[in-house]
Amino acid sequence: MPFGRNQRTSKSSGCLGGFGGGCTSIVFFFIVIVYLLSSIDFPEFDIDLGSTETVGYNIHMDSLTTEKIINASFSWKFVNNGLKKKNYKLTFSLLAVEVKKAMDLIDKIGNMSLEELGLNPNYDYQNPQIQAQYVWARVYQIVYKISFPTITSIANGFNQIFINENLTSRDRLSFVISFVQNMKYERPGGILDLLAPLGSLAQRYGDCDTKAMLLYVLLERMGIDCAMMWSHNYKHALLGINISTRGDYKKLNGKKYYFLETTYPGWSIGKLPPEFRNKSYWIIDEIDSSSNFSK
Repeated sequence: MPFGRNQRTSKSSGCLGGFGGGCTSIVFFFIVIVYLLSSIDFPEFDIDLGSTETVGYNIHMDSLTTEKIINASFSWKFVNNGLKKKNYKLTFSLLAVEVKKAMDLIDKIGNMSLEELGLNPNYDYQNPQIQAQYVWARVYQIVYKISFPTITSIANGFNQIFINENLTSRDRLSFVISFVQNMKYERPGGILDLLAPLGSLAQRYGDCDTKAMLLYVLLERMGIDCAMMWSHNYKHALLGINISTRGDYKKLNGKKYYFLETTYPGWSIGKLPPEFRNKSYWIIDEIDSSSNFSK
């Protein structure tokens, strides 16, 4: 019984159970209606079937030399907060030498000793919870610090799009979030299973913490306060955004950071996936804080 309907047995037969004179009367009635409709002049309507225009942009990294360039193209549909849809195509022209540095950075960090990471060697880092709390916090902090200046031209390119498209501050935030969410999800593998932001753009994919890190850098460049969130229990990472909104959040330093899922298109700020609901399992860190590098 689909949709919970009650199944009943009827003894009536024929069209509508013989109501109104049976099939002959209904056919005749239908012909009369068709004739009447065909004799009426209806007004013409201009109907929008939801077609969207496509806009393309090229974002370059500054270079005074004739370096090798890696072109990475992305396309996705952005729906602004007024529900207006538009297709965007972005091509990043990245210096190959800078991309290589970003890729090598992850391997370099993965091979660092505890002392080189700036960690207390007396801690039991074999404990998964302690490792997640301290080792990964330090990894994210170092990647952020080195990556932040490398993304300057990318951030400037996004800002030029905002101006050209006359986007509101709210749509600017949504635009960058939708760009990262629509990037292909794929695990990088390697020592840390992580990509630096520039490497993620060049490879055109990322997993949970790679995408969260990329979005973190881009939004901080826009002046939006963020925090990194990750969980050993859930084996997942999210981004925290400190804005005025509603939903699920975690507090740090007296500020509310709302959860944002970066791996799936259309996920809203403050909407924590139901399978990750226990907030006590989430570690949170402002990896851009200068106090992280004061030692």
